[in-house]
Amino acid sequence: MALTIDLEQEKSHWLLTLTGDLDYGECASFRMNIDRILKSTPPATVVDLSRLEYLDSSGLGLLLSLSKEYGAQGGRLVLVTNETVDNILSLTRLNGVFSTASSVDEAFAVLGEH
Repeated sequence: MALTIDLEQEKSHWLLTLTGDLDYGECASFRMNIDRILKSTPPATVVDLSRLEYLDSSGLGLLLSLSKEYGAQGGRLVLVTNETVDNILSLTRLNGVFSTASSVDEAFAVLGEH
C-alpha cells in the first residue's frame, strides 16, 4: 500500500501521521517531511505510525536519523506504534532508543501536553 503522510503543525508540537507502507520506495517523501521538521525545529513532534502496515530497514533508518538529529537540536520525539512497529523495534533492539506510546493522546501525555 502506498504511503500517505499527513502533517499537522501547531505552535507547541507537530503531528506526522503515516498510513500504509514505509519502505525504500516511499522514503523520499518521508525524508522531505523529516527535513521540514529539522529545519523548523518545533519543540515536540509526534510521529504516528499506528496505521503503518509495513516498515523496512530504510524507513527505520530515517526514523533513527530523525531521532538523533532532532534530539541534538533539543526537540522531543515520540513515536505512536502498533504491534507491527513494536515487533520491529524489539527485534532490532531499538525499542530503548525511541520514546513510544500506544496512542496519540498517550504521546501528548508523555510530552506533557494534555
